Amino acid sequence: MAEPDLVEMSAEELQEKHQELEERVNELETPRSMSPEEEYELRTIKKRKLAIKDKLSGMQ
Repeated sequence: MAEPDLVEMSAEELQEKHQELEERVNELETPRSMSPEEEYELRTIKKRKLAIKDKLSGMQ
């Protein structure tokens, strides 16, 4: 499922998405061994979160 581009998202949508990604990061970072796929997902999520945070700060 493709996500809307950050440019098209409202501040509220960006905040909600950022929270969803934060929750997934917390799940992945629980003390256990991660698969290569989970490590890739974690890196991807962190980059997406940063992009959202940058977009939100530019909206203020």
